Amino acid sequence: MPTELPSPPPPSTRPARAGWRQTLYFLSGIGVVVVLGLVVMRLRPQPGLPDGWSRLVPPHDVMALLEYRGRIWSGGRDGLVVLDRETGALLEEVLADAPIAYVTGMAVSLHDDSLWVGHRGGVSRYDGTIWVTQGADDGLPPGPVLALLVDRNGALWVGTEQGLAFLHGGAWTRFTSADGLASDGVSYLFEDSQGRIWAGAGYAYEGGVSVYEEGAWKPSDVQEYLPHPYLNAMLEHDDGTLWYGTGFSSYGGVAIHNGSGWRTLTVDDGLAGAKVRYLFRDAGGAIWVGSEYNGIVWMGAGTQEAGWRTFTPKEGLAGLEVKAMLQDSRGNLWIGTEAGLTRISHDAWTRLGNSLAD
Repeated sequence: MPTELPSPPPPSTRPARAGWRQTLYFLSGIGVVVVLGLVVMRLRPQPGLPDGWSRLVPPHDVMALLEYRGRIWSGGRDGLVVLDRETGALLEEVLADAPIAYVTGMAVSLHDDSLWVGHRGGVSRYDGTIWVTQGADDGLPPGPVLALLVDRNGALWVGTEQGLAFLHGGAWTRFTSADGLASDGVSYLFEDSQGRIWAGAGYAYEGGVSVYEEGAWKPSDVQEYLPHPYLNAMLEHDDGTLWYGTGFSSYGGVAIHNGSGWRTLTVDDGLAGAKVRYLFRDAGGAIWVGSEYNGIVWMGAGTQEAGWRTFTPKEGLAGLEVKAMLQDSRGNLWIGTEAGLTRISHDAWTRLGNSLAD
């Protein structure tokens, strides 16, 4: 007696399954085309931009930039991403042991080549293999990290809305106004060539500037010379001259101290905007002053206002609020804004820099 075979599925079922497979294949194909299209659009010359310039989105709202192990790391509102140094192509979105969002600072320890990232949830350390995150439960002051610095001795400093913490030898030490800070909240950190640590208080109504030297914090008297009490940025020239970027809303400017006297620069002198958001000195010695609402001004190697040049989205900048800037080891310039990242190739910047200097 012949073996009885199982009945085939009803005819109405077979076309339905085939249809779903065809639909999935079709949608997958569209996805691949879209991804490839986005990559091509990201890498090809973009209309309206100077040759060698590109706008990169994502990343979006960029607050920190760093070159680490041959790649560009960008941190901001959406977290941490890694970019190709040569092309700007997005390589990966970093996923650590804990969520990393609203990245405000990054630094590399030269002692062990580890990467530190400050963000809403605390600080995360990456040794090239694993991530370890520490927060308020581990000794940090409460609140999101606002500022991060690795000093010349390899110690980590972290500022939040409610205090400052110092990590050395695996243990945290916390500082507040009771320990000599001008204010509990610390929104900016900087180390000068003398090893002094500067702290800006941008979350207190009265602002304030503190300095750490000889093992103790104290309010600094430089505040009386600043255009505004909120210290947002600093840089140091080769000759030891210190630049202080200050401001809030439509008030502020730059104060320059050469050791014996002070000079102040404001919008009336040619700054792009009143509030100074970022200060940067490139490999050619030119100084850049980023604003909160009005783009960035290139000052050249001096401070002669006649030679300054302002860059906004009209000139190719991704956005108006400049929050971070980097010149990588190949000479490419990266400018982080609230609307994405601008990359200027080394060759393009060399041509532009020469024309601006003429």
